[in-house]
Amino acid sequence: MAVKMVLYPALTDDVVARIRDLEVDVVAAHSEAEALEQIADADAFYGRITPALLEAGRNLHWIQATSAGLDNYFFPALRTSPVSMTNMRGIYSDVIADHVFAFVLSFARGMHIYGRRQTAGRWERGVEVVHLAETTLGIVGLGGIGLEVAGRGHVFGMTVLAVDPAPKGTPDYVSEIYSPDRLGEMLPQADFVVICVPHTRETAFMMDADALKAMKPGAFLINIGRGKVVDLEALTRALASGALSGAGLDVFEEEPLPAGHPLWQMEQVMITPHVAGVSPVISERRKDVIVENVRRFCAGEPLLNVVDKQKGYAVAPNPD
Repeated sequence: MAVKMVLYPALTDDVVARIRDLEVDVVAAHSEAEALEQIADADAFYGRITPALLEAGRNLHWIQATSAGLDNYFFPALRTSPVSMTNMRGIYSDVIADHVFAFVLSFARGMHIYGRRQTAGRWERGVEVVHLAETTLGIVGLGGIGLEVAGRGHVFGMTVLAVDPAPKGTPDYVSEIYSPDRLGEMLPQADFVVICVPHTRETAFMMDADALKAMKPGAFLINIGRGKVVDLEALTRALASGALSGAGLDVFEEEPLPAGHPLWQMEQVMITPHVAGVSPVISERRKDVIVENVRRFCAGEPLLNVVDKQKGYAVAPNPD
């Protein structure tokens, strides 16, 4: 009997054709009501599962999420369900690491300040320059993105430190990896702190006022992980007081960042509108992960990016 897979939202025709070539019965739903009608005898589901869909999916064995981040995705029945779940981890890692280093290099060479002066038509020097090879890069979260950030830091001659409970890799150029309860030991050493962790119960507001106070005076904070990992009010105070030299922020507690927020007007802050993962390569990578996981599911092989539903993210290395 063919595997049945329900898609909601629907995927593009070329992906559907590739999945059907694997002899899968694909049903593309265009509403939750339509998905509910089809999911009762489905083996697999692509999309954002809801309590009603999970309850109706009595034969469901696998859920493929549409994204890498799973903020607000889980509900109690899903966490305890035996259904396997996978995400899109890995398709953004190098792209987001490039965004991180756009921030790092801009701060190091004063581009964040020169850009504002250009807009004002001011020919003015006097911006402090940071020599990266004499700095320390602290990475909070040594998963796929964190490892890519670490590799770039190494190329620039930075000393690399990290915090992670179970790192995806331990390259020899990462000088030390701290457990999360030792975050306070790493922060005072880093000139650049990069937040790469997902938002979970353990990471929510881990960069609070105390953690920000523990950072090295004059350091830079970069957040491309999740907005609710950083206490934005405490960060705003730290920047306004001069305790930190700057912040590069792509994600926020509230998105979009409110128009009247003081961060908009701070010369030492660089803001991008949650675009660190944007790249022309992502669409094809996403399609390839979906099709490969369908192939693996049909063949009974280990899936890519299996999520620990209690932790809320993929924790195990992918099979070779």
